[in-house]
Amino acid sequence: MSKKFKGQRCAYCSKREAVTGDHVFAREFFLPSARANLPQVPICAECNNEKSKLEHYLTAVLPFGGRHADASENLASMVPKRLGKNAKLHRHLMGGQQIVSVSDGEGKSEETIAIPFDGAKLEQLFSMIARGLIWYHWHVYLEDGYEVQTRTVTAYGLEQYQEKLFRKNVRARVNRNLGNSTFVYEGVQAVDDPAVTVWKFRIYGGLASYEDKIAPEMLGSHLVSMTGPSAAFAREAR
Repeated sequence: MSKKFKGQRCAYCSKREAVTGDHVFAREFFLPSARANLPQVPICAECNNEKSKLEHYLTAVLPFGGRHADASENLASMVPKRLGKNAKLHRHLMGGQQIVSVSDGEGKSEETIAIPFDGAKLEQLFSMIARGLIWYHWHVYLEDGYEVQTRTVTAYGLEQYQEKLFRKNVRARVNRNLGNSTFVYEGVQAVDDPAVTVWKFRIYGGLASYEDKIAPEMLGSHLVSMTGPSAAFAREAR
């Protein structure tokens, strides 16, 4: 374990003592040549196990939907090895794939292959990533009474978040481009509460995802994570 994390609290659960350092964005999402200067934070054994399970699934699946050139190279050079070690996932993906007709954004349709994808796991991982980034950039823990909500959003939805949240006066703002735009993110921190933050993520140039493999329509290609008091999220839900 790196000495700089020894004795610190886990950045993800904010409770248990760290046993090692963790790359907030798993190195396996990136090509070997693009893994420099990735954010690292302290992590406990329990959170490390939970996050690793999500990463093992998503590093094998996300490159299928990426638009970035590195996603294609990752898909060709590294994903086969990952699926070779996970026969169950390989069978699931191959058994669920279908040819679908989708819009190219200009009113034309084109055929492509769609594979089954568990979007809930993507949102779970990025909720953990948001916790890690708050600690990495501002050394803030999400204590009891605070939570993270992560949503996949369309380009229109992203613009609404941009207008309502990212363009307001904030305590702090951070922008990062990792692995030559393999992952790009922006975060803002509220003026009155450092644990209230909003993050937007673009993965592999924007993921191509669809709701229904039989009659697909384009879904969100970006993710937005928000952290704040649980009571505030409960009021919003009502």
